[in-house]
Amino acid sequence: MSTLTHHELATVSRDGVFARWERRLLLINILRRALPAIMVTIALVLIGLVTNNALRAPRPVKGDDPIIRMVGARFQGRVEDGRSFLIGAQEAARDEREPNRVTLVEPIMVVGAETETPRRVMARTGVYDENTKLLRLSGDVRIDDGLGNRVATNDTVIDTRTGEAVGQQGIEGDGPAGQVSAGSYTIKDKGDRIEFRGRVRTRVNPE
Repeated sequence: MSTLTHHELATVSRDGVFARWERRLLLINILRRALPAIMVTIALVLIGLVTNNALRAPRPVKGDDPIIRMVGARFQGRVEDGRSFLIGAQEAARDEREPNRVTLVEPIMVVGAETETPRRVMARTGVYDENTKLLRLSGDVRIDDGLGNRVATNDTVIDTRTGEAVGQQGIEGDGPAGQVSAGSYTIKDKGDRIEFRGRVRTRVNPE
């Protein structure tokens, strides 16, 4: 059995170290080239995933119509004398460009519902301005003062702060005292006084 000399052992050990160092150097060179490519691949995969999720995510749908429609709308408050008022409508529409202006379909206004003689006003259409508190009614306007007096006109503007009303397109009224017609009118003093103007005609019922 042969025995390696010290010189031969040193040579074998040095050759092994060089071989391992060369393999490590080769691995380092491979990783140096491969790592940037792997990082780019990972980045592309992540970008693809994010893009795919963004495309598949539900998007909010914004309508082109700025009109907000409400069914069974209600507005309430009080006039200066303390009586309550309630404005209702079959349908209401609010334009986002004019948020304080509400268009009403088949509106009805009740003033003093808590009293024995509530006043009712109804029409085909109306516009309520929440800034000025004015209610503009048009088309087959009907006013009932709760005392048997009824008024028919085609337009009226009611100030919901004071309860006063003004109309410029003619009026016809009847009640226990008689009938009246005129070109325009103004309702004042909580409805206790009505001023008629223009082609005023009256007929008084005998007691």
